[in-house]
Amino acid sequence: MPVLASIGAVILSASGYSSVKHARIAMLSLFVAPAFWFASLASPLFTVSCIAASIPTNQNAAHFIPLNEQQKKAVSKGEIVVREMDRAGNKGRTFEAIGLVKAPREKVVEVLKDYQKYPEFMPNVSHVEIVEQAGNEAVLNYTLTLPLGKIKKYRLRISGSALTDKIYLLEWHLEKWPGLKREETISDTTGYWRVEEKGEGLSLVLYHVYTDPGPVPFGLGWIVDVLSKKSVPDVLLQTKRRAEKVPGNQ
Repeated sequence: MPVLASIGAVILSASGYSSVKHARIAMLSLFVAPAFWFASLASPLFTVSCIAASIPTNQNAAHFIPLNEQQKKAVSKGEIVVREMDRAGNKGRTFEAIGLVKAPREKVVEVLKDYQKYPEFMPNVSHVEIVEQAGNEAVLNYTLTLPLGKIKKYRLRISGSALTDKIYLLEWHLEKWPGLKREETISDTTGYWRVEEKGEGLSLVLYHVYTDPGPVPFGLGWIVDVLSKKSVPDVLLQTKRRAEKVPGNQ
């Protein structure tokens, strides 16, 4: 693959944030690292890369999703771009998946917030229990069923907010699930969905996730990839398919 091209950007609406918290959260979508390499997954649907760019100092910098020319072309053709982000000092791995969904922003958000239906389409998710829910915030117990019958469980606190009239953010972080043994759960995960309206019946979706599965027994290193690299493009792909099937999404 060619060396990284100069960094382009998708310029979003320039309206302000509703809070300092929103500005900090949205800045996460600009987290970038020194240039690394291009690689490709087995399916031609996905483009995998690392990206280099400087973070703009303007407070509206979070209104940009850094994409190089190759990535922009891939997204415009309907492909899903996947890239690994460097988080120095962290034990886990961080990935992003970016793609266009042929559905309005509100329909995509509707699918993402219908937590109990995740087992119907989200990779590896076999059960979701809503522990508590109020307004745009919920606490969820996840059960994942992995290859060879391996089970992982964890609890997330997830909250949604509109950054602008066109951009919606759904973020999450790990919370303690009392009673779980260390080997039954994961060490850490954080992330967010960023859904931006790009036109009538069209949304640009960014899925950002950090995962640290914790200690992995010898011979089970594949668990790390299943929980991160291998699942990331499929999570966005299945969400895209689900949202595009929602009645009245055009």
